[in-house]
Amino acid sequence: MKPKPPLSVNVIPAPVIPFWRDVRVLGVLAQIVFVFAVVASLSWIGNNVAQGLQTLGGAQFLCDDGTSSFRCAFNFMSSAASFDIGEKPIDYETTDSYWRALTVGLLNTIKVSIVGVVLATVLGLFAGVAVLSNNWLLSRIAAGYIDVIRNTPLLVQLFFLYFAVILQLPQLRDSLQPAPGFYLSQRGIALPWPVFTPSFLPWLAFIILGFIQFQVLWLLLSQRERQTGKATNRWLWATLAGLIVMVAGWYLTLSFNTNQAALVSRVSRVAQAPSPLAGLEALVAKRLALPQLTKEALEKLDAEQLAAGALQVCVVKESPSEPNFAAQLQRLNLPFKMNRFDRPDQAGAAYAEETCDILVGDRSLVVAERAALENPDGHLLVSIQEYPVVLSAPKLEGLNLVGGARMTPEFAAILFGLVIYTGAFIAEIVRSGIQAVPRGQSEAARALGLTEGQRLRLVVLPQALRVIIPPLTSQYLNLTKNSSLAIAVAYPDLVAVTNTILNQSGRAVQVVVLVMVSYLMVSLAISALLNWYNNRMALVER
Repeated sequence: MKPKPPLSVNVIPAPVIPFWRDVRVLGVLAQIVFVFAVVASLSWIGNNVAQGLQTLGGAQFLCDDGTSSFRCAFNFMSSAASFDIGEKPIDYETTDSYWRALTVGLLNTIKVSIVGVVLATVLGLFAGVAVLSNNWLLSRIAAGYIDVIRNTPLLVQLFFLYFAVILQLPQLRDSLQPAPGFYLSQRGIALPWPVFTPSFLPWLAFIILGFIQFQVLWLLLSQRERQTGKATNRWLWATLAGLIVMVAGWYLTLSFNTNQAALVSRVSRVAQAPSPLAGLEALVAKRLALPQLTKEALEKLDAEQLAAGALQVCVVKESPSEPNFAAQLQRLNLPFKMNRFDRPDQAGAAYAEETCDILVGDRSLVVAERAALENPDGHLLVSIQEYPVVLSAPKLEGLNLVGGARMTPEFAAILFGLVIYTGAFIAEIVRSGIQAVPRGQSEAARALGLTEGQRLRLVVLPQALRVIIPPLTSQYLNLTKNSSLAIAVAYPDLVAVTNTILNQSGRAVQVVVLVMVSYLMVSLAISALLNWYNNRMALVER
């Protein structure tokens, strides 16, 4: 049998594709064209910058020896600033350098950004949940707030808040007081604020120990639940154990702390009373001709009588001794007047001249002032309790508020403007994140008997965070960069301070570079922090 001849196969040659239609060739050419375009753009920008610097002259890069060099571009920043800054988070004088002024402006920007991010997050979370609420009125109010604020320029809102709201508040003497210790006036907002004394550091050790106690008991109770299958109130017992440690530390700190002392005359017989404060109470009662200092008896006296019989206290201005001693006098309903001095020697001199009834301060300073008196034996050194944390409440004295914390009108305007504006965008992000969670998750939570609050807190929000965090990062960055509009309400932020530096020095290129680098550093820090948190919240896939 003869083998069959092999089948002949006609091979059709592949068509030749012209290079102008070849995707691979076109891709390479596109990248080459793009690189040339980038290089040409950078070259054009560099030439423009070089021509601009040449036009400005060598004075822009003047060195100390009189020569001109790029390495001396920022030497001018060591010169005296010669201008004041309204809000100073750190010590600053007009004789300080431009570097110091730039630091103050940067810290002001960071301060308003951090506080704004926290408050905007709280407001946005509340509004985002409220807009999905079953309560018709609450959801309509939240929706209206979001729609109005998102569609109104931030600059317009800042002008409205500053000129139409804050500056229209009453004067200081007629301040609005929505709550005890809160003052709203044209000078801004004054509110109570905690003051940390030197005793806070020993108490901080007990706070840390209390948190450790909380964690240990929480883990033990969790392990017990897994072994026995019975639920225990972990939050209650762990929190109670931590609080017991903190409270015990508070009283131990009070018992063994002797940082604060007072200097009184032996003639006043204050030290002969059961306690120094009881002696002061008897002294003021004698001045006011009252058998006992009670709130009802003091209310019957007029302002002149109270001023005449008030206890005169000498103290160093803005020292922890002032709110610490004032809190103890207020607890006893003792009328008093704080005579504040910039330096301890001034307070000691006023006490020596009998301007004050008592000198209060750190024990070492009081001992030194007692030794400087002509008759030290005629004055007694009395120990005063020092609380680790004291709540300092504002108080109206004459034409000024003393104590507490104060927000200037400019800071209040830019802060509230940024919070209200950014909060509306965060609310939309929260709403979309909640709606992105499958409905079956909520149905399962309700089937397990969880309340609506537990469903939202334990099931919906933890899953929604994976959708919320990425766009939330952009809103935090927008808030930080939008703080540059603070110049519109005269808040001395980074842009306002650098504008003054630019006008005085004329170094436009260097100042703009400093502004760009400063905002870049802050933005990168925010991005890094939120990216780290986003990675922790992301689902781990196999």
